[in-house]
Amino acid sequence: MAKAIKAGVPSRPSLWRRLRSIHPAFVLATLDLIGLGIASYLAITELTGGTVVCGALRGCEDVQKSPYTRPVAGIPVAVYGVILSITLFVLAIAWWKTGNYKLLLAHYGLSLIGVAFEGWFQFAQIFLIHAVCVWCESYGITLVLRFVIALWVFLRTPKPNQVAAKEPA
Repeated sequence: MAKAIKAGVPSRPSLWRRLRSIHPAFVLATLDLIGLGIASYLAITELTGGTVVCGALRGCEDVQKSPYTRPVAGIPVAVYGVILSITLFVLAIAWWKTGNYKLLLAHYGLSLIGVAFEGWFQFAQIFLIHAVCVWCESYGITLVLRFVIALWVFLRTPKPNQVAAKEPA
């Protein structure tokens, strides 16, 4: 027997439908804030001379002491992560507010640059430093997720000035 729908009571949309109704800019902004939190912790710890706490894992200290964590002008990699996360957050919110396609493209492009750097830093951790930092990996995961989501939205968003293809009759 089918469920009876009460008269005058609207049915509640499914969880999947509610999740799909969230603007992707909010998902990107949330990941940007998570990345910002991780990068801020690492940057503050590095700049104040503290030691990154990794619990029972020892890789964070080895990565932190490595010269590969300060690749340009002695500035810690995490500082670049903070700058990137703030920039991506601003782009995500601006894209949500304006709907400007170029802001989505900027988010995607910067995410791509971040993923490329993350690939190099992953190589450095594994093959040059011989240690892996769980905090750095967590930031890298948020960065890859941001890139994948921005790419997915980019591929699914109609391009400006593009005429939609007509379906065959």
